[in-house]
Amino acid sequence: MMYFSFLISVLLYMANNTETAKISVHALHNTVAAGDSTWVAIGITPKDGWHTYWANPGDAGLATTVEWNLPKGLSLVDTIWQTPEIIETEEIISYGFHHTHYIFYKLAIPDKLDNQNFEIIATVKWLACKEKCLPGKDTVSIKLFSGNRSEINSNFSKIFGNIPKRISNPLRTSIKDNYLQIEINEELKISDKARFIPYIEGIIDNSADQFFQGRSLLVRLDAFHGEIPKEFKALIIDNEISYDVLVIF
Repeated sequence: MMYFSFLISVLLYMANNTETAKISVHALHNTVAAGDSTWVAIGITPKDGWHTYWANPGDAGLATTVEWNLPKGLSLVDTIWQTPEIIETEEIISYGFHHTHYIFYKLAIPDKLDNQNFEIIATVKWLACKEKCLPGKDTVSIKLFSGNRSEINSNFSKIFGNIPKRISNPLRTSIKDNYLQIEINEELKISDKARFIPYIEGIIDNSADQFFQGRSLLVRLDAFHGEIPKEFKALIIDNEISYDVLVIF
């Protein structure tokens, strides 16, 4: 598996390949003011029958990555993934997308801008699977203009959906008998069908049942998991609703 991931990573650095997906870029603002912030979205549209992967691809696959070439002074301060599908193939559980989806990036604009317009460039790399898996790569760019005040791009609201709700209070967890025992606080109103998925791969057994014991959600650890961070982000999917949570020990 490690060799497979290494090989795919090498292939992703090769020439652009858009055989399996179409990449687009969108901005919240047409004009941005110095000292403000804006959101830029990378859109990924898999071709018919193909799927790409979420931040944690699950038991197979490779997460889509975006490398930014930003003008001087701009910085990336936040990232939001849309809620993925849970893809079941025989005994393999993956997390990804068969249809158009977006990754949203929040950019901080410096207090002083050297140019009246600037270009934001992103190199997107992905793995798409159907009967076989193929790596893809494309570079996209968008121009923004600086002004005295920020002006909204009204079309952006059409794509800013399927976003997990962020839960402000962290969820405390412990490990017992190879299970994460995650204390669900009262801010979360979730059913017994809820699914817990870390943003980091390799922590949990994706194919194992998850169940409640009192107010704790029990999630079996992967048999080959490494050191688990003292805190990490996770997604909880409960039917049509999803939540972004921070888990701490």
